[in-house]
Amino acid sequence: MADQKPLFKAPYDIKDVSALFAIVAFVLIISAILGNNLFGLFQDNINFG
Repeated sequence: MADQKPLFKAPYDIKDVSALFAIVAFVLIISAILGNNLFGLFQDNINFG
């Protein structure tokens, strides 16, 4: 336990984290737009009464 790492030392590079976050955000935005469009087509084609 004497060889313990510092608590707040970041083991990652902030550029890597920001790039990964940008990729994830981009994928989520694209999937939200596609899902919204597909659900709109589904609502147009199916008569809900």
